[in-house]
Amino acid sequence: MRYINFFIPHTKTNANGANIYMSNWTCDCSPTIAFKHHLASNTNIPPSAPLFMLETSDGSWAPMKRAWFLGRCNKVWEQEKLISVKGHGFHISSTTHLLLLGIDPGVVMAQGRWSSQLFLLYWRQCEDILALFIRFSFQTHESILTTMSSFKAKLTGKTK
Repeated sequence: MRYINFFIPHTKTNANGANIYMSNWTCDCSPTIAFKHHLASNTNIPPSAPLFMLETSDGSWAPMKRAWFLGRCNKVWEQEKLISVKGHGFHISSTTHLLLLGIDPGVVMAQGRWSSQLFLLYWRQCEDILALFIRFSFQTHESILTTMSSFKAKLTGKTK
C-alpha cells in the first residue's frame, strides 16, 4: 500500500474536518503499515463505529483513548530502552523522520498540514537534518539550492 487518504469530520484545529494523507515511508514505522495493522487487528468492530476503536479482552469494543494508547506505547519503548513520547511528540517525531529520510521540507510541511512556519520550532535533531541536506548539496548542489530556495519562497510568500 503506497498511500492512504481519508476524511475525518473534526480535528483539534478544524471543526469542519480534514483530509488525512498517509504515505508509505518504505520503513518499518510507515503509517500505512501501522494503519493497515490496526484495521486488520480489529475486524469485528462494526463499520459504523469511530475509526480508532479496538477490541477488548471480553470481545466487545471501546474507543482507543489517549492515556491508554500512550501508556501502551511507553511500556514498549521502556522495554526497548527508548525515551517516552507525549502525544504531540508523534507529530514532531514523524516530521523529523521524514526530514532525515531526505524528504523536501515543503513536502513535510504539507504532509503535516502546517499552514505557518511554526512547525520549524518542532524540528528535532536539526544537526542531523542539516548534515543530511549538506551531504545532498555536495552531491547535487544545484538541486538542493533550488529545493531550499523554493521552500523559502513558499514560506515567505515571495516568488522570484
